[in-house]
Amino acid sequence: MPLPTKPRSVNPLEKLTRNCYPGILCGIVILILTGLPGSLLPHVKPVVGLDKVAHMLMYAAFAFLCLWGYREPYASKGQAYQKRALLLTVVIGIAYGGLTELMQEHLVTSRTGDWFDWLADSIGALLGSYVFHLFFRQKK
Repeated sequence: MPLPTKPRSVNPLEKLTRNCYPGILCGIVILILTGLPGSLLPHVKPVVGLDKVAHMLMYAAFAFLCLWGYREPYASKGQAYQKRALLLTVVIGIAYGGLTELMQEHLVTSRTGDWFDWLADSIGALLGSYVFHLFFRQKK
């Protein structure tokens, strides 16, 4: 006869973060890339704007993956949940982009923070959230 087991209680922090792993992993990659010395990264000066495109793509992927972890509740909980999820993701992406630019300016030698990089990060966060929304709007 098996012993009765006590139901496992879910830690509130675990409940909040269990779906965040895709976004967290992408955020770690971004943090590593922004912390690398500039000499280790390819030089892109001849192509104007390629650096900004890279910033937009990184943060679009970040926003998309942050939302990807919550795709099931996003698809099932209605418009109010979707709007909050999109807004929160964009705010987190914009804040994270700003923090990484500040980190580059003040903590990383041979790198400088750039307002235009932050703007590209912010546009990327908006773009990734929008693409995710379109993807799940089409899935319904």
